[in-house]
Amino acid sequence: MLLYLFLLLSHILGEFKNRDSSLLEAAASTHHLIHLMASFSPLFPGLTAGDSISPDQDELTGTEGKSVTMKCNYQTDYNPYLYWYKHNSGLQAPQFILWKGAKGYSNSELIPDKRYESRTTDTSTELTITKLTLADTALYYCAVDPQ
Repeated sequence: MLLYLFLLLSHILGEFKNRDSSLLEAAASTHHLIHLMASFSPLFPGLTAGDSISPDQDELTGTEGKSVTMKCNYQTDYNPYLYWYKHNSGLQAPQFILWKGAKGYSNSELIPDKRYESRTTDTSTELTITKLTLADTALYYCAVDPQ
């Protein structure tokens, strides 16, 4: 399992590193449009064959100072915690943004930065970033942890 995660992260890091400079150039040259990409993350070993999560859209563009919302659809028979991570370029590890409970845990959440908001349903999780800046140009991961 660890080898699979390492290979998956290595592949993602390589893909993002190749895209990173062109993303930043595109963002800067389009009058402060912010380019965001979403992906899923199989970070939790408790996932079973029936558990899944995937982004609604692979790429989003937002305008500096405005808000943008990313969405991932998930499936699990359990009461999950849903996580969002941000990955900048290079070999940095993805940065934790927030977690929010769903189904039986819908009142539970940890959102340290108030520029981020999240909404969950029984089948989806959303990440809203308010007051976009060029620094928000990144790859975002959604992850599900069935409890």
